[in-house]
Amino acid sequence: MFVQFNGPDSTQEIIVATIANQKKPAQVVEIVHVPEKEVLVTRGISTHFGLREIAVPQDVMLPNIHEITEVLSYILERIATADDLKIPFRYDPEFELGDKVYILQEVEDFMILGYKE
Repeated sequence: MFVQFNGPDSTQEIIVATIANQKKPAQVVEIVHVPEKEVLVTRGISTHFGLREIAVPQDVMLPNIHEITEVLSYILERIATADDLKIPFRYDPEFELGDKVYILQEVEDFMILGYKE
C-alpha cells in the first residue's frame, strides 16, 4: 500500500494492480485507488508514453475490476505497440471489446473510461 500525504488535506492512495509491459518490464503502470476522489487512476502512462493517464470512477471499476483491468491491459498493449512501431497513438473515444462498447472521454488531465449501457 502506498500512502501519500499532501499537507493538512491527506490523500490516501492504494495500489490495487500493476501491469508490466512483457517486452519492456521496466514499463510498469499501476492502477491506484483514491477513495477520497472515488476514482481509480493509472500511474505510469504519462511517464512512459507521454499520454494522459486513464481514470475510472470507482462505481464502474470496483464491481467489474477483472473486466476493467483487462480493458486497461488492452489499451496499454495498443499504446506500447504504437510506441514500439514509433507511430503516434491517440485514444479512441469509443471502442468495442468483448460484448461491450467502452468510451474514453477527455476531462482535464485524464481520459475517463466508462461504457455504454
